Amino acid sequence: MEIENSRFNRNLRIVLSFLFIATLAGFAYIEFAANPERPVWWMILINLLILAIPFGLIYGSIYVLVVSFREHSRAGKIDPKMGKIIHWAPRAAGILIIFFISLFSLDVFDMPGTFLQKLGGLLMHNIPSIAMLVILLIAWKRPVVGFVAFLVAAVLFAGFFVRSVFSANLVIFVLPILLIAALFYGDWKWNKIPLPVPEPLV
Repeated sequence: MEIENSRFNRNLRIVLSFLFIATLAGFAYIEFAANPERPVWWMILINLLILAIPFGLIYGSIYVLVVSFREHSRAGKIDPKMGKIIHWAPRAAGILIIFFISLFSLDVFDMPGTFLQKLGGLLMHNIPSIAMLVILLIAWKRPVVGFVAFLVAAVLFAGFFVRSVFSANLVIFVLPILLIAALFYGDWKWNKIPLPVPEPLV
């Protein structure tokens, strides 16, 4: 059984790694083909590094969820090593997606206006990031809160920033947030850490 699980996990890592590289390559091709001026290679590289954050979250989350669900459905529990991974994965992923969303607020410094106006614009653009940071802090020790709150955040992002099912925002914003909610669900429902047995009173 352990050999079968190791083989399955290895094959899953290979498939998801290939999909990660293929997705980045696809987005790079779309950007290159859509720009008639042929963007310089370092701009494409920077964009790919930025896009690697949500795509890494997507495929990494899928791996953790599939392996954890498989272990839980077969044995009724997940092993301690995977338990630690699924405990920390939604929290680390939450920090990364907040950082990724915050990067888009830096555009305000390219706009006209005084420094204070740009600072105000930076604050306004970071309202979603600040809200998600507060949610993450509240959910840090309460995975059920993280599950519900990130699920609601994904719906709100879809309502405000997605105009069609073919929108790139659906992939790079909404899907990672949904998967973070799923990771919190896995930590809440599957990661049952036994409570310490109290010592008998003498």
